[in-house]
Amino acid sequence: MKNAHLRFGWLTYYKTTEKTTTHFKLRLDRFVGEIDPDPPLRAHAHLISVIGSDTQIAAVSAAISMDEGFTIEGPGVQPVHASLGRKAQVHKGSVQLPDRKKPLRHLIGVSQDFTNICTATNATRTLAIDASADFVWSVLVRLQGLPAAPEWAEWFYQQLERHKALTPVMGIGCDPVLIRGSKQQFLRWLSRGIERGAIRFPAKTGPIRWPALTLKQIFLPSVN
Repeated sequence: MKNAHLRFGWLTYYKTTEKTTTHFKLRLDRFVGEIDPDPPLRAHAHLISVIGSDTQIAAVSAAISMDEGFTIEGPGVQPVHASLGRKAQVHKGSVQLPDRKKPLRHLIGVSQDFTNICTATNATRTLAIDASADFVWSVLVRLQGLPAAPEWAEWFYQQLERHKALTPVMGIGCDPVLIRGSKQQFLRWLSRGIERGAIRFPAKTGPIRWPALTLKQIFLPSVN
């Protein structure tokens, strides 16, 4: 985690009323959003994770509840206006640092669309915050209830690429990807893979053990 701050982006909030002007910038350690193809450059945010003071976090939380927008920027990412949309969820916590008397405040905002994608069992759009084959495969297996073995990940990822079912989306601090396809479609691919011998069922019966997700996978963006 050395020099992790260099991978952070910025969330800028600016609002002017007849009586007041509110303006501040917060450190942004995670962002996932889909860019609107129509100008001006805008993004539909799915996930934001920011760190700041009590006042700043309270202001961001209030802005999210009112569906107000922010300017997002980061390493290799040009400034873009983004909002989480209506009915976004907010989760707040604290981060205590050894050299600070008061803890920093942490806020995670999640769009209603992201919540729906992550809970629907019949979704045709799946959003994964990591584009690696193992992560994408584990997400699809869990959400879609697919018959699966961990060693099928690379083969299935190749099927997604061949059918052009993977679309990179804007990310800061992560490498998100949008996956398009239904459970029925994925089951057909698996069936053909078994028939052709490209993938095989485990030789022994019993529970299938999936590798644990490490902190490195959570905190560091993947490199493909």
